[in-house]
Amino acid sequence: MYVHPQEIDYNIETLFELISASGLDFVGFSNPGFWQIGRLLGKAPELMERVANLGEIQRYRLIELLDPEVTHYEFFLSRPPLPKADWSADNDLLTAICERNPCMDGFPSQCVFNYDYQIVNLSPQELKFLQSCNGLSTVGEILTDSSLGLDGVRRRLLQQLLILLIPS
Repeated sequence: MYVHPQEIDYNIETLFELISASGLDFVGFSNPGFWQIGRLLGKAPELMERVANLGEIQRYRLIELLDPEVTHYEFFLSRPPLPKADWSADNDLLTAICERNPCMDGFPSQCVFNYDYQIVNLSPQELKFLQSCNGLSTVGEILTDSSLGLDGVRRRLLQQLLILLIPS
């Protein structure tokens, strides 16, 4: 029996089965903030502790069950292997080429929209750092003339995806 694709009611589990069958890798959702369990359970530490050991798909399924606003899925896939950089090592971060995210809107103001159209209020140090990101300089080179520090780069600029990094 043929079932027209529009007649199939997908959920997270069937979506990931389809992705797995495609041979592609799931990169992430286009609205990652929606898929954060803390958004729904963040004010209940005991529940956050209980879900801490769930796998990625299990967490997504729980979010889907708890939030009836899920009407469709927007996500990114890649052909494997997609190399993923880990910016936790200071030297890797310092030697990475840094550029501003082209999806940031409102720059060079101290109040910008990130890739997800969320307002981000930049400190003067963050604004100065972003003004120096030219796609040619490394994070270390930019930090020589900045008081921001590596934690500021990781915590705000990288976490908010206001900068894109290219490994050296």
